[in-house]
Amino acid sequence: MTGPPVMNGTPVAIADASPGSGAGWDERCAGVLAGVTRQVERVLAAVARLGEEAATTAAEAGRAGRLLHRADLAALRPAVAEVLRQHADLAVGAGVVLAPGTIADAPRCIEWWWADQGAGLAQLHVDLDPESAEFYDYTTTEWYRVPERTGRPAVAGPYVDYICTHQYTFTVSVPVSVEGRFAGVAGADILAAQVEQLALPDLSGLGRIAVLVSGTGRVIASNTAGVLPGVPAQRQPGCAGLVPAAGPGHPPGPLPWTLLTEPA
Repeated sequence: MTGPPVMNGTPVAIADASPGSGAGWDERCAGVLAGVTRQVERVLAAVARLGEEAATTAAEAGRAGRLLHRADLAALRPAVAEVLRQHADLAVGAGVVLAPGTIADAPRCIEWWWADQGAGLAQLHVDLDPESAEFYDYTTTEWYRVPERTGRPAVAGPYVDYICTHQYTFTVSVPVSVEGRFAGVAGADILAAQVEQLALPDLSGLGRIAVLVSGTGRVIASNTAGVLPGVPAQRQPGCAGLVPAAGPGHPPGPLPWTLLTEPA
């Protein structure tokens, strides 16, 4: 749990200014939180562009007087590849997941790829047959339901992704709308371990116990061995007495994550 994050072989800092600078405590904590969330937001922005391409592809099919087909989605692969290329240090998978009944030749559709070392893009294959014992009902997932319900982006996790990464993962997603109708989501998977690696140097630089938690209260990263990532903060004795130092409502953060620290 030590050492700086490395991107493309070069150590990097995630905050605009060192946490040890002369800034006030609240400003320092806000800077630490902003540094790590900024990296995730960049992936989210790339996913939003992918969603726009998916909406354009669907709209073009409509203008041609036909329904969308699975073969049409092949046009999105360069955009998916670009997301994974630009954000190779965070994003491990990306794609689009369409609402049931959106395409003509399949009742449900998930078009998701990940970067396979040395083999380019590898496509995810899941069982979408509701009658099957292995049926994967993506419409029940947080990363699908939140954009469908709210019309806004979502950051789900960390959770153990048993379908794709088999590791603690965040899925960022945005709604895809066609003529004002929800048509699915575009998204990307980010390994929680990568986010932890980004956050640790600046958490350690705060000089007090500091814990980064998700919107659902799960620990993303901490600068103490007494607090474990992936476990809800409220279940961990090492989080007792910690107070919000930055995040939603404290001042607001760009993602629904909160930085907890020992009281000033």
